Parts: sequence; structure tokens; C-alpha cells
Amino acid sequence: MNLKRLELTLTRKCNSRCIHCQADASPLRKDVMEVKDAYNYLTDVTAVSNIESFMVFGGEPMLYPKRVTAIIKKAHQSRIPKIEMITNGVWGKNKATAEKLAMKLKNAGLNTINISVDIFHLQYIPFEYPRNAALASLKAGIENVTWNVAVVESINATNKYDKKTAQILEKLQPIGIDVGTVKIVPAGRAIQNLRQYFQHTSLYGPCEEEPLTGNTLTGPESICVEPSGSVNICWNLPIGNAKSIPLRRLITEYDWRGNPITKTLVEEGPMGLLKLPEARSFQFREEKYINKCHLCIEIRKTLKRYYPNAYC
Repeated sequence: MNLKRLELTLTRKCNSRCIHCQADASPLRKDVMEVKDAYNYLTDVTAVSNIESFMVFGGEPMLYPKRVTAIIKKAHQSRIPKIEMITNGVWGKNKATAEKLAMKLKNAGLNTINISVDIFHLQYIPFEYPRNAALASLKAGIENVTWNVAVVESINATNKYDKKTAQILEKLQPIGIDVGTVKIVPAGRAIQNLRQYFQHTSLYGPCEEEPLTGNTLTGPESICVEPSGSVNICWNLPIGNAKSIPLRRLITEYDWRGNPITKTLVEEGPMGLLKLPEARSFQFREEKYINKCHLCIEIRKTLKRYYPNAYC
């Protein structure tokens, strides 16, 4: 595994319950990563990999600002060049407090901050909060400050959600920071709430056109560790649990051929999972699934009973 990036989901808890949330984050979630665990993951991964970028996100990580600051400081001490965070800016409620928090993040080593702002997030967060968080980040001297924008189709699309998001960004334009758009995928609450906007694509074939070259599963360059310790290489697809097996071992011993789930996905794609004997109880109707990712996630939920590393 030629790992270049480490991501930590600090928590699935969030002050919001956005209709598009692919992580199914909400105020009801209670899981949060311990700082000591994050330290162990950083120590392990940097011992066996040349990590170029590190990210902490959620949920909303800034519900736990002390933990975020401590983890970022450890990443900086580990000499990781790019250290970033995704946040919805809820910590921008008070300008003075936001400026203090932004300075602490900067001093800890944060050099990239992506602030989520779109019609989905602003249904729960006042416009001024992310605006204040962005201004505070700029004032603190954080090198890269961008808007992290979720879109159904594109920022220029005519659907009601993207049109309203475009109007929000127009109001924020005077701040003068870049906009990064992220297209919503059919996962989590997005499946139920935005299904009509997703374009159906073929469910057949391997996950990528060239399954043995540059595949996320055959040669992962990024992993995401959950508060539970689950180490994911794709959407809710774990290779093990770093609380049970040291992360460095999971990285150095990873072989996609050794897991029936990853082996099948690489060679045949999600439709191949239907051939596994344990998938007999899965009720498959082709028209129900939007794309390969959607089908893959749903089949693996069924297979988890038989294969612990099928879904987390």
C-alpha cells in the first residue's frame, strides 16, 4: 500500500442533520475519537508511509475544538506537509471567539481549512457563522481557506438546490476565497432525500475501468479511520480495526486478494457480490440502485453478518 493521505473522522456527531449528508451525521450521534487513539494512528502511519496530507473532519469536528487542536499539532510534529480540516463553521457564532479559535488552529499547524457552505448546511446554521469562521481563518493567517460546497449537479445547474447555493456564494463573493465543489453521491440521507436528482448508471463491471491499475482497492493511497477504529479504503469498506490490530500492520500487510469482498469488487464489481452464497437473502432489483457505489454499499450491509470487513 503506497499510502499518501490519512483522514480521521473525529466524530459523526454534528449540530446539523442536513438532508444530503452522506455520513448520516446528526446531533444524536455520540461517537468521538479519543486523542490518544489519533496520536497512535499518526505515529503508526508515518512510521511506514510517506504521508503528504492529513485531514480531520466529521460530523462537525469543531464541536471538540481542544481535540482538533491537539490532533493537528501532532500531525504538524509528524512533519506532514498539508494539514486540513472540513468544518461547517458553527464555531463562527461569536467573532471574537472565532478569531481565538482560528489562531489556535493556525498555531497548531493547520494550513488548509474547508468551510462547508451551501443551501443544505445553511438550513441549520446562520449565514454569519461560516462567514465569521472564514474571516477569522484569514485573519489568523491560515494559508488555504476555501468554501466547501456540496452540489447536486453543478454550481451552474438549474435545480432548486444548486440555484440557492449559487445565490449564497454570490453573497459571500466579497470575502474573496476560492470555491471547491463536491458532487453529492448516493449514500446516507442523500439516497432518500435527493434520489430524483441522481443519474442512473450501469451496475455491471469492475469498480473502475482499469481494475488492476491505480485502483482504490488494489493500491489505496488514502485511508480514513473512524472513531470506532475502523480503517476504510472506500465508502464504509474497512480493511480492519486499528484498535484491535496496529494500523501499521493493517497498512503493510494489506492484500486485496485476501479478502473475498475486495477481491470480488476488483475482479467483477458489485454485481459479483451477488454470487456469494451469503448474499442469497439480498433482495436485488436492478432499477432500485443508482450506480455501482449505491449497490455495493447496500449489498455489503447484508454481507456484514458473514464478513466483518464488508461494511462499517
